[in-house]
Formats: sequence, C-alpha cells, structure tokens
Amino acid sequence: MGYVELGLVTDTAADLSPRFLEEEAVGLVPIYVHLGGRRYKDWRELTPDALYQAIRAGAEPVTEPPGVEDFAEVYERYLQIYDRVLSLHVSGELSKTVDRAREAALKVAPTRIRVVDSGMVSAGLGAMVLRAVEMLRKGAEEEAVVREWERLKHSSLYFSVADLSHLARNGRLPRFGEVVGNLLGLRPILRIEKGHIRFLKVAREGAVPEVLARLVLEELQGKPARITIAHTDAKSEWIEGLKKSLEGALRLERGRITRSGATIAANVGLGAIAIHAYSIE
Repeated sequence: MGYVELGLVTDTAADLSPRFLEEEAVGLVPIYVHLGGRRYKDWRELTPDALYQAIRAGAEPVTEPPGVEDFAEVYERYLQIYDRVLSLHVSGELSKTVDRAREAALKVAPTRIRVVDSGMVSAGLGAMVLRAVEMLRKGAEEEAVVREWERLKHSSLYFSVADLSHLARNGRLPRFGEVVGNLLGLRPILRIEKGHIRFLKVAREGAVPEVLARLVLEELQGKPARITIAHTDAKSEWIEGLKKSLEGALRLERGRITRSGATIAANVGLGAIAIHAYSIE
C-alpha cells in the first residue's frame, strides 16, 4: 500500500472548525466539556452557541483532556493513509492533552507519530496548524514544519477576559491577576508566555482594544505579519476597533477573526478577546 507522507492532527483548543479541518485533512481530537452533569465533545457534540447560552444562564463548565483511546483512534485511522503523523496540541502547561497524545503515540506507533507541545492555545495554536497546512501544501518536509513551529512558540498571544472566575475555577489563573483583575472598571491584560498565562497589567475596560493593539505593534516593529483575533462574544466595537488599529499600522500579510469554541469559552468565559500575531520571515 502506498502512503501519503505526512498527516496532521490537533485538538479543539485550536479554535478551528471541524468542517475546515476536514477539508484540509487535519485530524481533530476533541477536548471534553462538562456541562449540566453531562460530558460533551467540543465542536462535535457542543457548539459554541450552545455553550455561550449555557454560561449566560449561569452554567459553570469545566474541561477535561481527551483520553488516550481518543488519540489512539485518530492515530490508527491516519496511519492507514499517512506514513507519519505530526500531532500538535495545546500547551502542556495549561492542559494534560499533550501528555495523553504522547501516551497514545507510544501505544500505537512511536516511530511514526511525532507529538509536539505548541506552547500555545486558541488563536496561537490555530495559527500554527494553519501554517503547517500551508507549508505541507507547498511540499515542505517534516523538519521544516517543526522548525517553524518552534519559531511560532515564541510568537505573541495577548488577551483580556471579562470575568476571572472561569480561569480561577479551572486552576489557570496567575495569583496576582486574581487580585487586580477584579477591580471595578478594569480588566486584566494577559499573555501566553512559555506555555503559561502571564499577567501583564490592568487596563480601563474601554481601552482594552487599544492596549492589545499597542502591545502587538511594539513587538512586531513594522515587520510583515499575520494576525488572528479570537473572541467569546466580545463587544463588536472592540473587535472592529482592534481590527482597524492593526490594519492601519501594520504591514498586514493576512488576518482572520474567529469565535472561540467551547473548550476556550469554558476556561475564559464570555466577553474575552485575544490577538495572536507572528511575523513572516
């Protein structure tokens, strides 16, 4: 049997829709969301709309990483088509997902599956998957894709949340952020750094888009860049304001806006907004 050389697998913390990933032949392993006494597979069994509505009604969802058997099922299926699999997942500092992936790889075919910790989440993880899809379409080798992922691990992902209780409940909140983020009229500005959530500063609520845009512009320093804005039903004027600030000041090579799925919304709550940026070299 002739194999296609390299397949890609990721998880639902990438905030990429199953339909898109299926079109690009990227395998998807859903993270579980516990809601109302039931366990759902993100995107497969629980849409963003359904979770957002449940949170508005007072639900307190929590997430659970996929099981080893969930990864094994996808790996076994993909190895019937591909000679090797690259499996890229949400930061191991934020979830046990990548650990489960490694266990499954050892069980199924350790010499044919390469599991990579993205050090990222949401828009950052999604950007890394999209970059790999683009590179493989152009004929890139496995090592070139992994090198690019290593570079993108150091890219910028800044975000702000409206309600810190979700991060606190899921054990992902920097201690200092818990104190200052709940001050009236202020919102915390956070960053993913080395796979961790790092508290940066507080900002007046109305200034959040401006602060996020300034952080990205200072970091990119005029380089051509790709941008993703991700949100959990953040204010539309914030999204448009952030978009316009960046379009006017950046050498924007590509940009997209995405609404986060249940995995992310369960951990950050509603009204969160994030921006991921990386330079093109």
